[in-house]
Amino acid sequence: MHHRDNLLFYEGDLHGTLDNYTRQINEKVNEIPKDQFLATPEEDLVEHVYTELYIEPLALYEGSMEMEQHETKFDVSGYRDRYQFGDRGPIYVQGIRIVVSIPFTGEPALWKLRPNQFQSVFPRADVREPIGDQPGHIELVFQEPSDSQPEKLKQNLESELKSLRFYVNAQKNQVEQFNKTAPDKIQRAIQARRERIEKHDGIAEMLGIPLKLRDGVPSVRPIQIKRTLAKPLPPPPKSGFKPEPGITDEDYEHILSVIRHEGRTFEATPRTYAVHDEEELRDIILAHLNGHYQGGATGETFRRSGKTDIRIEDQDRAAFVAECKVWRGQKELLAAIDQLLSYLTWRDCKASILIFNKHNAKFTELLDKVPATLRTHKNFKRDLGQQGDGEWRFIFTSPEDELRQVIVNISVFNIYVA
Repeated sequence: MHHRDNLLFYEGDLHGTLDNYTRQINEKVNEIPKDQFLATPEEDLVEHVYTELYIEPLALYEGSMEMEQHETKFDVSGYRDRYQFGDRGPIYVQGIRIVVSIPFTGEPALWKLRPNQFQSVFPRADVREPIGDQPGHIELVFQEPSDSQPEKLKQNLESELKSLRFYVNAQKNQVEQFNKTAPDKIQRAIQARRERIEKHDGIAEMLGIPLKLRDGVPSVRPIQIKRTLAKPLPPPPKSGFKPEPGITDEDYEHILSVIRHEGRTFEATPRTYAVHDEEELRDIILAHLNGHYQGGATGETFRRSGKTDIRIEDQDRAAFVAECKVWRGQKELLAAIDQLLSYLTWRDCKASILIFNKHNAKFTELLDKVPATLRTHKNFKRDLGQQGDGEWRFIFTSPEDELRQVIVNISVFNIYVA
């Protein structure tokens, strides 16, 4: 006997459910504790909220469906072609009961929700939700008198499968559109909350190391950074969030453009620069950076530190670090990251590692090794993608504090001379 309980896509409205999820975006952003919200990178906040709202669409695996067959008693009192005397019955005859089980993945609650596109007839099935790592499955039940033609069962199955495909695909289009647009909506909600907090708490000047561009130096358009999956939110700082100095993304992009231009100059005349060691190459780049920016009383924004470092510092912490290294293998590249992460840095620290190839004739092989090596580092967090020929960008976390992360732009320049 049919009943409403096993009608699929019937009980609720998918459009209304997705609208409700959209309205939850602001609530979920606003319920993150303030210190945790302010201390967490925007990409991590977006991913955290997105994973709570993401809806996995239904997917049927017809290639893995199975069938059970049983003998049963079948009531034919409602079949006028079999029984014409109008007796209410029941009148039982020998019958056959077929149960077809089809695995599925996706949010089980979607089986109850009607998509924008629907038909006058809804499919029927019993839904068995996933257990542990096992996928869920739906069970389609067909019963016919034993003397029915097998083709009739096949037609009924094909008709039900066709209906299921229609509804699953219609739902999928709506759900994927929601999943696609949700990150931008979450990001806007995060930015709106940050603006409210800055306005209310008077911390609009969170980036406390201004870099003043010298007159006559052209501006550079910022590079769009790809976002990738992030980890769950780290805990908030135990002492509460405190604004820390940093440099703007725009300044970072311009610094990298100056370094990039200088590196290309090295490559154009390698014999001129291949004779220099790391420290001397560092000093050439340092001079050009300070030709673009001016600091305080010293007139220098970028300063020497150690043998190969260039830094912008405030209160003995670095907001920008650049290291110049001659390529000597993958082990030394990982050691350079260790060294970089060992520095005292502000929470929003931006860095650059400049690698000069002086000894390797197989430069293409070197280019393949660099990004692959960096992804194996124990503090690797996110790959921000290739930024150009011989240039990549990554995010690493501090070994001592997960909330402190360093954006590292890696540039490789070939000054090898045979």
